[in-house]
Amino acid sequence: MNKQFPTAACDKIAADFHGRIGFYIEDLTTGITHEHNADQRFPTASVCKVPVMIELFRQVEVGILSLDDRHRLQGNISTHGSGTLKLMEDAPELTLRDYCRLMISISDNMATDFLLGVVGLESVNTTLDVMGFPNTRTSVTLGRYHYRMFGMDDVACNRENDVLQQKRAETHGTDFNSVSFQDSLENNIATPRDMGSILKQLHAGQIVSPQASAAMIKMLQLCNDRRMIPRDLKSDIPTAHKIGSSGRIKGDVGLIFLSTGPLVVSAFALANSDDVRGDEVIAEIARLAVETFSPESIAQ
Repeated sequence: MNKQFPTAACDKIAADFHGRIGFYIEDLTTGITHEHNADQRFPTASVCKVPVMIELFRQVEVGILSLDDRHRLQGNISTHGSGTLKLMEDAPELTLRDYCRLMISISDNMATDFLLGVVGLESVNTTLDVMGFPNTRTSVTLGRYHYRMFGMDDVACNRENDVLQQKRAETHGTDFNSVSFQDSLENNIATPRDMGSILKQLHAGQIVSPQASAAMIKMLQLCNDRRMIPRDLKSDIPTAHKIGSSGRIKGDVGLIFLSTGPLVVSAFALANSDDVRGDEVIAEIARLAVETFSPESIAQ
C-alpha cells in the first residue's frame, strides 16, 4: 500500500512551536521516514533512563551483574522528582530488575540514581560511544540535574539539601539558563535520530543480545504515562516507550506496534516559556504518524 506521510502538517506544527522541537519517525515495514532537527541535541529529562537500562542489561550480559542481585536503597540520593521510593521511610531491598522496572514504568528518579551508582555514569557513556551515539549522553544523576536548575551545582545530593533546593525554588525560581536546559554534553541529552536508531536496533534484537533487547522492550511497555506518544491511541495498541518531562523540557521515544507493523517515534521539545505545551505537540506529531499507517488505531 502506498502511503504518503503528512510532512507539511508535521513541519507546520514544528514551525509554529514556540521553542525548539526535533523528531525522527520511521515506519519499519515500509522504511518511510520523516524528520525535523533530527541531529540536534536536546535535553532529555527522563528519556536519559533508556541508556541507563541498556548499560544495566549489558553488564548483566557479560556477567558483571545479575538482575536477581538484591540491593538495599541507601547512600546520598536526592528524593526530588517522580517516583515512589522517596516515600519509603525504611530503606527497601530490591532486585536490580525491580529498580529498573521502577525507573522505566513510573520514571522513579531514586531508582535511576541508585542504578547509576551500580553501573557507573562513565560506563553508560562509554557504551553509547561504542554504539556510535556520541551526541547522546547521560552525564549526571537526576538529583544533580535538578539541583543545577536552582544554582546548586556542587552540593551533595541528599535529603537535607533537597530541603534547601525547595527553599531556593520558592525564593529564586528556576534558572532557565542553567546547564540542565542546554544541549551541552555535560547535561543529559540526546538527538532524535540517535534515540530512533536505538529503538530500531532494540526491535531488531541488536542491542546487547536478542534476548536482552526483547527484555528491554518489555520494560518499555511498562511505561504508564500516556501524555505524549500514546495519547491519541486506542488503549489496546501496544507501545514501548519512555517519556521525559521536566518543566519546559518534554520528550518521548518509543515503538508503536500497529497492525501494519512497528512505528518508531522519537521526539523532543524545549519550550520558550512555561505555558508552551511541548507534550501536546509531541502527541500531535505521533497521532499524525499513526494516522498515516493505521488510522483505525486512533481513538475517536
